[in-house]
Amino acid sequence: MIYIRMDMDHIHAIKHLIEKCNEYNLDLYIAFIDYQKAFDSIEIWAVLNSLNACRVDSRYTNLIKNIYSSAIMHVQLWNKTNDIPIKRGVRQGDTVSPGLFIAALNEIFREMDWHKKGINIDGELLHHLRFADDIVLISSNVQELQDMILDLNNHSKNVGLEMNISKMKIMTNKNNNPVIHVEGQQLENVENYIYLGQKLTTKKDNMTDEITRRVSLSWAAFGKLKHVLTSDIPHNLKKNLYNQCILPVLTYGAETWCLTKKLAQKLTKTQRAHERIILNIKLSDRIRNTWIREQTKLTDVMERAAQLKWSLAGHVARRNDNRWTKRLMEWRPRVGHRSIGRPNTRWRDDIKKSAGLLWMRGAISRKKWFNMGKAYIQQWIEIGRS
Repeated sequence: MIYIRMDMDHIHAIKHLIEKCNEYNLDLYIAFIDYQKAFDSIEIWAVLNSLNACRVDSRYTNLIKNIYSSAIMHVQLWNKTNDIPIKRGVRQGDTVSPGLFIAALNEIFREMDWHKKGINIDGELLHHLRFADDIVLISSNVQELQDMILDLNNHSKNVGLEMNISKMKIMTNKNNNPVIHVEGQQLENVENYIYLGQKLTTKKDNMTDEITRRVSLSWAAFGKLKHVLTSDIPHNLKKNLYNQCILPVLTYGAETWCLTKKLAQKLTKTQRAHERIILNIKLSDRIRNTWIREQTKLTDVMERAAQLKWSLAGHVARRNDNRWTKRLMEWRPRVGHRSIGRPNTRWRDDIKKSAGLLWMRGAISRKKWFNMGKAYIQQWIEIGRS
């Protein structure tokens, strides 16, 4: 079974937003927000106020209040000791603290009046996406984005959060470089940005750089484990190690990919190179790839990538919780126009080609969708090998 992570939901949403804005020639301006030591800086009173606003049971609120109000840091140098009371920040490493931070951050956004800002998605304005402290602000014009950033900065300061202006970036699908200042500093304009581990770009050829990056990272992961993968341990253990530690690096974010034949072949060639090193076989030995796969028994990279994308497609289609992921996928802008000529490859194109125009209906039945996916997965395996 393939489990869909929340970070993939956010990556999928923002990539669909970029895809639709590019397809219909809509102006898009994105600001990536970064905080300095966000989890260590948030005021405790802001966390408690946010819990009260969410109507959390007072017993839990009082328990959290007691934990944080009595927290101290003990420093000992030689025979001297100092106790320093901790008045800021949430603890890290437990399951509760991220929820506390998110609750406080959610209260910040509730206080801001942004009901007329953002991009109209079928009658509702989308002005930001949040995953923990990774925040993306979205607008259709520069001035509005500037106002949103300044507004967020002011509200963030009230609860102890400081923006890391040097790491904040602006990205747009227009040819101009928007000028946006925060506290006297101009934010840098970029053509691409690493968001939740995946490279985002507004360029038309938006997958080549990410696949190249995935290949490079997979080689780095392979290099760290090469001494194990080329040792005398059983091939079954090597297979498990590769499938659990290297293949996920190579296919991270595959749920959101729009692959071409050339990119699929690049991924397959990378895995074949890994396999030859594991078996100590040179390319000049001219040994058939089918024999090599019989020896390594690795999960095919395109099989894994296709499984991930097919699972996400079914997962999103079955949703009825009004999340942006599905709404952006179904969005058909009422303004804007498509450019003349062949459109760029879209995320849903290969899904639609395999499952038909009404593929979202077919995805409602998990069993039916699973069976339909076998042909889709096999198709991409063959494309990668061709």
